[in-house]
Amino acid sequence: MKALFFQEQKLHRIEIVEDIVSYSASSLQGQRNRYPFQPDVSKDGMIAKGTTGYIIKQWGRIYFSPDANQKGIEQFTPPNQPYVLIPYKKVKNKYRIVLSFVIKAEK
Repeated sequence: MKALFFQEQKLHRIEIVEDIVSYSASSLQGQRNRYPFQPDVSKDGMIAKGTTGYIIKQWGRIYFSPDANQKGIEQFTPPNQPYVLIPYKKVKNKYRIVLSFVIKAEK
């Protein structure tokens, strides 16, 4: 059972169905991810409609893990990191399931 706690478990393949503002430019996250020399880059963290990825369970919590190289995801991805985990509460009820990996028990 302990081994499963540290492993990533994919629950669903999803697509975001509406734009989601994850943080504003005035927040601490916004200050950390600002682009000082690029005035045309949005200062708000936006998960755009149409973004795809996985709902995963890792370390006993649920996250949204967007696919790499999508528009707007670079605002969330720390330098030299292959992927990012966004808390599930940010995307809750704002996505549609494309593929489910959860096997429901038969009654």
